[in-house]
Amino acid sequence: LLGLTITTGAVVSIPFLYYSDSIVKKFGVINSLTWCLLMYGVRYIGYSYTNCAWYAFPYEALEVFTIAMFQVACANFIKENAPKGVLATLTGIAGGAHHGFGKGVGGLAGGIIIEHTKSTKMAFFYFAIMSFVIGGVYGVFAHLINCLKKKKKTQTGNVNGNKDTAEPDEKVEPFLSHDPNVDEDPKFLDVFPSSFVGTPKLLHMRVHQQ
Repeated sequence: LLGLTITTGAVVSIPFLYYSDSIVKKFGVINSLTWCLLMYGVRYIGYSYTNCAWYAFPYEALEVFTIAMFQVACANFIKENAPKGVLATLTGIAGGAHHGFGKGVGGLAGGIIIEHTKSTKMAFFYFAIMSFVIGGVYGVFAHLINCLKKKKKTQTGNVNGNKDTAEPDEKVEPFLSHDPNVDEDPKFLDVFPSSFVGTPKLLHMRVHQQ
């Protein structure tokens, strides 16, 4: 029976994985991750009220969200936000945090709750409440952060646009010499090399010698 429940979750997830990338892109990474966390709560609530092991199969089928969709959404989130050169590293860390650290801490917390309540159903119920709370908090904060980023980006774009459309500062026209005799006047010093002396249009600096 335990093997069948695992097989059910895997078999249901196979067709979803074919379209998973398109689904996550359509609904958004943050919405997908929030939905996956909320589905954990639905699964745990179902387990907490189940009296027959056979009734667990519908909740095992929800692995299409809690495992398959979660992994795809997590991979997309890392791809969009990972700095250059650390994509594989962060993907490995995310997998280890979910399947390693998360399962370990969850198993430990579940064992402690069962020890104190003497009820497996209560342990699932507490985990369901925790999943709903964490999923809701994550969704709210993630959307707030996204809104702040978009607002800041819009303000930055407006500032840059104003700078681009601003009129350029007035330029001071240089003093151009059209008289070749000016080059021979000892009261003027040419700012250009001597090779330019004698040309009709040169920039000169008038310096009165005391």
